[in-house]
Amino acid sequence: MKFAVFGFIFLVSTAATCVLHGWLESSVNMIEGLRQLFAPGATTVVFSPFPLLFIALGLGVFIGVSLLAVSAAAVLGSALLRSRAPIVSLSFVRFFVIGAMICQFAFILFASAPFLLGRPRLHPNTYLVAFAAAVNAALNLSVAALVVRKLSDKISPLP
Repeated sequence: MKFAVFGFIFLVSTAATCVLHGWLESSVNMIEGLRQLFAPGATTVVFSPFPLLFIALGLGVFIGVSLLAVSAAAVLGSALLRSRAPIVSLSFVRFFVIGAMICQFAFILFASAPFLLGRPRLHPNTYLVAFAAAVNAALNLSVAALVVRKLSDKISPLP
């Protein structure tokens, strides 16, 4: 049962990453473009804080919305696990988070691969996007595992 619950959480995390991939890619592109403001010969006289605000917005939406979706899935999964009472060990959670992080890195990297028809060649920031998605998956799934472990424990009666 815990494999089904954690599999569902992984699918929600992957779906949230796919849905919000545009926000992440836009933020990484803006981060990459920041160095052009300070390049020699740049005509920018006054640095505007707007690119930093848009980068923060893009990363905030990517992290916040996916964390919200995965947390909701964790609460639903922990309610199901609470009725069945399986034990979710710390070693199971570690292997799950590490495996899910590697899977999401590979998924985003292969989704942006040049061998797919109609895709442009691999950009240098594709690895950065895949790494950011994997780090976000690690954060989301660690929080989800913590929620599942805390909420699925049985409450002992008071003496």
